[in-house]
Amino acid sequence: MNLTYRYGVKELWIVNVGDLKPMEYPIQFFLDMAWNPDRFNEHNLLEHTVEFCARQFGEPYAKEAARLINLYTKYNRRVTPELLNQNTYSLHNYHEFEQVKNEYQQLLLDAYKLDYLMPDSLKDAYDQLVLSPIAACANLYEMYYAVAMNDDLAEKNDLRANGWADKVKECFERDSLITLHYHTEIAGGKWEHMMDQTHIGYTYWQQPESNIMPRVKYVPQNRMAPLPALFKEKEGYISIEAAHTSRRIDGITTHWIVIPDLGKTLSGITTSPVTRSPDREMVLEYDLVIETPGEVKIEVLVSPTLNFNANKGLRYAVSLAGEEQVVNINGEYDIRKMEEWQANSINRTITLHQIDVPGNYTLRFRPLDPGIVLQKIQVDMGGLKPSYLGAPETPRER
Repeated sequence: MNLTYRYGVKELWIVNVGDLKPMEYPIQFFLDMAWNPDRFNEHNLLEHTVEFCARQFGEPYAKEAARLINLYTKYNRRVTPELLNQNTYSLHNYHEFEQVKNEYQQLLLDAYKLDYLMPDSLKDAYDQLVLSPIAACANLYEMYYAVAMNDDLAEKNDLRANGWADKVKECFERDSLITLHYHTEIAGGKWEHMMDQTHIGYTYWQQPESNIMPRVKYVPQNRMAPLPALFKEKEGYISIEAAHTSRRIDGITTHWIVIPDLGKTLSGITTSPVTRSPDREMVLEYDLVIETPGEVKIEVLVSPTLNFNANKGLRYAVSLAGEEQVVNINGEYDIRKMEEWQANSINRTITLHQIDVPGNYTLRFRPLDPGIVLQKIQVDMGGLKPSYLGAPETPRER
């Protein structure tokens, strides 16, 4: 617009209003600049957005609402939502697709935070101008990221592709629910049919007859590629979610069970039934590649179970490159220790092991008493840093 004005086009400007809804703010900006092009420069553009939001939502909410509008229009100018697909961003280079998807997810979270602060009298206007457009676009990015992940994993015959296929279906359904909400719940249905234009499934600029869910692929169980076998040392440590075993050996009368979402990160794994001592052959094995020889610390993170067995304590045995070491996680009753375990929701124990040469090793964890719930194992070759949740899991490699 500035270029047009500076080159002498000053009598008549025409704007295509085929997408009038929900383009209220961009159209307002166009009209204001058309009325007075000298008003705007590179330093005061956001001020106009804030002024617009102050008129719509009031001064207390104007600055944050303007930031949300400014960012979602910026993100949408990277590629129009209609032309976004699973190939737009790179899945592997620079984590590009994940980054832009996460940026929109964070913007949506911020939009919901402001929505909670808005009085009821402003929520309809805020929903149609700010929240719903961000929700729709954030969902669209999540859907196409899931399509990209599904394509990538299905190409490798990796069973994890199926979970991403389900995510695509979930997002496609959510898109229709966001549209339904806009039509029926904002201002009592004032804007019904205003969002009817199709926006998923474009192959070129012209819209398709209806929204078309992206094609997904399912990997049959018998074609599943094996999960990578080794946890390889990275930056001087290996971090393992307990359920991600290389091998899991049950006993005759007792067996392993995984409890989803128990614990601080992924899950917990324990023996069942809890009324029986684990059979001796029960063991969890984790294949490791250790590159830094020397003294190695193994941190075992378990749930803070009480020593319910007449205060004898609950024991496990662990080995890496030698004989088993037996650890009693709570044999000596100490009220201060118990308070620490309960407050932090974890009981952390450490054993020391000697690795003479780099190479492949197998960490073996064997429960000696029932009631031990293993959450995470961290193998520290000197690079593990303190953190509340423990280090993120080390990627497995073939």
